[in-house]
Amino acid sequence: MPLFQRPQTVAEGVYQHLRRELLSGRLEAGQWLREQELAESLQVSRTPVREAIRQLAQEGLLQIEVNRGVRVRDLSLEEAVATYEVRSHLESMAASLAARNIDEEARQALQQHLESMNALDPEDQAEHIRADNEFHALVARLSGNPVLEELVEKLSERVMRVKILTRDVNVSAIARSQHAHIVQAISRSDEEAAANAMREHVRTNLQIVEERLRAAREEGETV
Repeated sequence: MPLFQRPQTVAEGVYQHLRRELLSGRLEAGQWLREQELAESLQVSRTPVREAIRQLAQEGLLQIEVNRGVRVRDLSLEEAVATYEVRSHLESMAASLAARNIDEEARQALQQHLESMNALDPEDQAEHIRADNEFHALVARLSGNPVLEELVEKLSERVMRVKILTRDVNVSAIARSQHAHIVQAISRSDEEAAANAMREHVRTNLQIVEERLRAAREEGETV
């Protein structure tokens, strides 16, 4: 029997479109969105737009303000730092455990995902964010600790808000190099090196976010 494939609903299509626009930065932080305008531009009714907005608000990408409307959620420096401090601890632990539990099948999965990320169109920043999320989720899954995997997944919504600010970094040489170092350390079962590689990767991205948010704050802009 062939696999059942659920047809994409209009609301799901609107959700995926708006999510790509948010992750690519084409919808900027603080920007107001109007249901009617979105419905007209996408040639759909307001109902699927409303459903998509509700879902994106639950993910923390949009903010619904009563009697005012919907806007792209702002990110504070304090929230970014707090999120990445927790991320560093959780994901370095995941990398260490993945190195401890690695087998040949897992090695191949990591290498294949690394190669697929490197093959992505560098202009498609939203797709790079998606692939990066899947890479980190894979490392968490390979940790063999379901509680840790669940915590990483729950934190991912907050991490996503920060990643939007570094969407251009995913295609950089340093990001590719750091991903490769993480995979190499895990693959050779080096727990300490794997944890350090993941910790350095998170720290590098946080430094970029801090620089950009501080620069925007000094200029009196909202990022």
